[in-house]
Amino acid sequence: MEKLPNQEGLDIRLRKANIENIPVLIEIEESAGNLRIYSPTLTEAEWIKELQKAKVFLVEKNGIVAGNVSYEIKSKDEAYVSGLITKPEFQGKGVGRKALEMILDELKDYKRITLVTHPDNKNALELYKSFGFEIEFQSENHFGDGEARVFMALEKK
Repeated sequence: MEKLPNQEGLDIRLRKANIENIPVLIEIEESAGNLRIYSPTLTEAEWIKELQKAKVFLVEKNGIVAGNVSYEIKSKDEAYVSGLITKPEFQGKGVGRKALEMILDELKDYKRITLVTHPDNKNALELYKSFGFEIEFQSENHFGDGEARVFMALEKK
């Protein structure tokens, strides 16, 4: 995927992940500090399944792996952003925002884009709302981890 041009001078690139990248993907997921508000993918088996059903990308900032982002195509009109995480040292620096912007550009022809996040993940909620996502409903114990999740959607006409 092409570099995203931006005024901050960040060189953000998305590189398609594959099975050889599983150790790096697990490392990124393990870096999530608050596991209560984030349900990480931590095993090789989980990542193999994810790589089969979703397009997964490593997010690179200035050539350094800073996180990952993924999406699934649900239908001809709907896509699901199945993951977005940046390592703690890259958070708050625009990396996640640029990665999401790039994914949404790739999904520009879909009328509906959905995602799920924790209701207490204020940074994620703020980020998604800034792109026009709206909360549709909340699900209790969605991932079987005892935590609620909110379903958000971006509807295009």
